Amino acid sequence: MITWVIGSGGLLGSAVARHCGDRYEPGPVPWADPEQARLTLHTQARKFEQAAKDGPWRVIWAAGSATTSTAREDALAELVPLEGLLSGLRSAVPRGEGCFFLTSSAGGVYAGSANPPFTVATRPVPLSPYGELKLAQEALTAHTLAGIVPVVIGRVSNLYGPGQNLDKLQGLISHLARAAVTRQPVNIFVPLDTTRDYITADDAAAAILHAIAQRRTASTSTEIIASGRGTTIGQLIRTMNEITKRKVPVALGMHPSAIAQASDLRLVPSFLRPQVTPIPVGVKAVYDDILVRAQRPQPAVATG
Repeated sequence: MITWVIGSGGLLGSAVARHCGDRYEPGPVPWADPEQARLTLHTQARKFEQAAKDGPWRVIWAAGSATTSTAREDALAELVPLEGLLSGLRSAVPRGEGCFFLTSSAGGVYAGSANPPFTVATRPVPLSPYGELKLAQEALTAHTLAGIVPVVIGRVSNLYGPGQNLDKLQGLISHLARAAVTRQPVNIFVPLDTTRDYITADDAAAAILHAIAQRRTASTSTEIIASGRGTTIGQLIRTMNEITKRKVPVALGMHPSAIAQASDLRLVPSFLRPQVTPIPVGVKAVYDDILVRAQRPQPAVATG
């Protein structure tokens, strides 16, 4: 089966790519320019038909840089590249059996929903432009590919794992690990009893590929990709303290994005995996990764 992962450089996309064999790699996408990214992905999608030939295929969208703190204009701009990909795929559908998977965000779409734990039957209530973007991407995908190819929309819970981008205002476990290593406090803008469903990127990738394998008809299904475990921020801090044998410096503060954060985002996964990475195991893997990254030599800076 040939697999095209859009966003293979990110935490989730790279994990999915590691689980795949034959991959389609058409080249870079100019993400900084949404319109150029749209044109590039449209062309790449049309060429994908030739690469897939008559064999089975899957296209997995795992791209995006928006977070809950992203401004509305910047967040909704991420619709543009996706539209190019979908329109190109619609106009040149590979002949073999295939599926399109869209990565969405459980935290984004259920931020204002009532009565956790949330299921696929829960009414989405986004509280941020990021959540609105995810629902708009879901609607665009379902509409564009309706009746053409099977579509799976995966609302993924809080991802974590080695290699996470520390420049984003997300990825609490990675930021706690960095604070443990550097002794620089990590800023936390929500109460310590805030509950989330944390899943490793590798566990999420396995669940995504399982969800794709279940699709057989040209319809759209929505699934929740999660661990099924609720963990508070306070529990994460205690776990990091135990693993590192030191007290992680934490600073409690305020941030405008906090109003878009739900207090309880427990989830009911669509697919219960027989083996889900325990939080202490996953946290240690992240900490070990941060240690290695901190020990890498830094490039010299010219001063004259």
